[in-house]
Amino acid sequence: MTARPEVSIVIPYFDDQDRLTLLLRALAQQTGGVGFEVVVADDGSPRPPRIPPGLGFTCTVARQPDAGFRAAAARNLGAERATGELVLFLDGDTMPTAGYVAAMTARLGSVDDGYGALVVGRRRHAARSGVGAGDALRFLRDGVASDPTGPRHPGITVLPDPGWLRAGYARTADLAAAGDEDFRLIISAVLGVDRRLWLATGGFDESFVGYGGEDWDLAWRSRVAGAGWAYEPAAVAWHDGPDAAGRNRPAAVKNAESIRLARTVPLPSVRGRGLIFAQPDIVVRYTGPTTGTAADAAVVACVAGLLAGSDAGVWFERPRDPLPPLLADDPRVHAGPVPVEITGRARWVVTVHRPVRLAEPLAVACAAGECEVPEWMQIHHTRSRNRDAPMPGRTPPGLEPIPEDVGLERWWGGW
Repeated sequence: MTARPEVSIVIPYFDDQDRLTLLLRALAQQTGGVGFEVVVADDGSPRPPRIPPGLGFTCTVARQPDAGFRAAAARNLGAERATGELVLFLDGDTMPTAGYVAAMTARLGSVDDGYGALVVGRRRHAARSGVGAGDALRFLRDGVASDPTGPRHPGITVLPDPGWLRAGYARTADLAAAGDEDFRLIISAVLGVDRRLWLATGGFDESFVGYGGEDWDLAWRSRVAGAGWAYEPAAVAWHDGPDAAGRNRPAAVKNAESIRLARTVPLPSVRGRGLIFAQPDIVVRYTGPTTGTAADAAVVACVAGLLAGSDAGVWFERPRDPLPPLLADDPRVHAGPVPVEITGRARWVVTVHRPVRLAEPLAVACAAGECEVPEWMQIHHTRSRNRDAPMPGRTPPGLEPIPEDVGLERWWGGW
């Protein structure tokens, strides 16, 4: 009986047999003694990929129909077929050095603290004009690949690493000190996750079709889920060609990515301010009773105040209670429990038990940090909530109850 591999490597593929063959041969010269399998996830190539013989590891092919550039769906397809507890994603134009798999595997184990692990390797860039497969494999095997001084092989030109990535990893101590904005430092070309995190996030969002964005969306959801992150500079893989910034992509391509991410990553730096999205930055769970009549005036005043000036959505979680008047007309207000896909992307979860108001916008109160006032309100950072972190004893400035007999005319008029 064949032992189950420790690691599965998923390679998204489309109609590039020569590169695939080179990549598989590069994986065949891995060192470190880590057992792995490979799944080639074919995104609808006109001809199935061929697997060269004599690799020394199991390599299978999973195929999906050609329905556009669907890297997210292809990676998910490969991960579904994979059996390892650790899953490494390696793009088909990115060639691993001999120690890549061992370095990624070791770092995934070290960063896992029980809430899932995500590791990104070091993608370097080179142009290998006219270099044959044998010379390319020697380049990947003999240690030259990690030499920062440049090429020692004729025909291989080392290109600069992206400065923004290098600076980001330095600023965050290789992602150990990463914050909410640092999801941009995660790239799927050299990505590894453990099975726990993969199941918690549900993998890549298959609605991403076309170039870019699906890795940042997954990174954001892994951040919210509480995963440990790390950058492993010893896990080097070489991309054949420059970084995206050096490829002269049309502005429309990048804007399409930005527009798509604005729907799912609810940071002001991603979506700006002022628009209303189905996915809010702040989820408000209202747990108190409602009647659906004018007797809910205090609740109406509360919700109007919480929504003002904040990227928030409100869910009334008592399924048998009707929504208060006026609120059903607001697309940010919902009846029933919060869908898991919404909390899986929201940065904050605020629970409100009775009508209250704040002296400042809800977004400002959240930015000041977590807090809890029993039987009134709790403000949780979703990542901390998913990591079971203790709640600090802090009260939002100006928190006060709204009286049940509030007069809306006087309240809104300021009289």
